Amino acid sequence: MTLQQNKMRLSSICLKRPRVAQNVDKVPFSEVMPLKLRNRVCGGQMKTLEDKCLYEMTLLFGCWKENNFEDGKCDKEIGNLYGCYNRYMKNSATYKELQRVEVPTPNTKNLTSKQITYLLRMYPTV
Repeated sequence: MTLQQNKMRLSSICLKRPRVAQNVDKVPFSEVMPLKLRNRVCGGQMKTLEDKCLYEMTLLFGCWKENNFEDGKCDKEIGNLYGCYNRYMKNSATYKELQRVEVPTPNTKNLTSKQITYLLRMYPTV
């Protein structure tokens, strides 16, 4: 194909009329499920990768590889990994404790799925 033919093809594609929007009256709305909220919420845990000390573990493995797997030369990285693990265990324990509480405290911004379900059951939709 020559350059002139290629330009003509592109201009014919670009200059076509855009697709016209479909008329709303022609499409009937059929309600599959009732348009109201349920009185419960399904939710799961959302954890990030930062919570699991992957960065510290990677640094430790890199140190071991550089030093032919000798523990004595990587004491700083081992200490950082243990410190991160202890913080992770403490944070997960407090998170599990917060998950057990069903009644939300006033003025909280982050609610668990149990707390949202509690509020939805207390104030059901009509």
